[in-house]
Amino acid sequence: MLETAFRALAPGEDAGAAARSLLRGILVSALGEEDGGALFSTLRKDANGKPFLAGEAPFVSLTHTKGLAAAAWSDSPVGIDAERLRPLTARDRALLRRFFAGERGSVYAARDKSGVAFFRFWTRREAAFKAFGVRPFFEADPVPGHKTRTKTVEVNGVFYLLTVASDGDLASF
Repeated sequence: MLETAFRALAPGEDAGAAARSLLRGILVSALGEEDGGALFSTLRKDANGKPFLAGEAPFVSLTHTKGLAAAAWSDSPVGIDAERLRPLTARDRALLRRFFAGERGSVYAARDKSGVAFFRFWTRREAAFKAFGVRPFFEADPVPGHKTRTKTVEVNGVFYLLTVASDGDLASF
């Protein structure tokens, strides 16, 4: 089971609150108002800021970027990350050199001025980190044995890469 949702942010809207609202909507849709609302009320953050639901609840993940918020809920560890597609900046290239030096994927990402390769590379690693809690510095597969799926979404004429990482079935994403 994997449920995800995303939506555009209004100018000045609290992005974190929007992501939490999306998660609440997912839970209510899946479990009904009473059970979904009650489960949502148990939402907490661990010492590293990772969101979780109390008890033996399913796994959750939240993300937001300029103009977009997203949430995911799954019966397996899950991570979600989003980035607005834009041309690569000098800061982006510096991040690649600092954190991903020597990885073949980072060299390719740095050469792609459109930003698509960089943000695909980045969101896969961020989603895997959120799902599995490890620094996923690997070439082709962010965390060997785990899965990621990325899609491009358009919201109000702006394109984003949205990536989910999980051990579970990603077919519904």
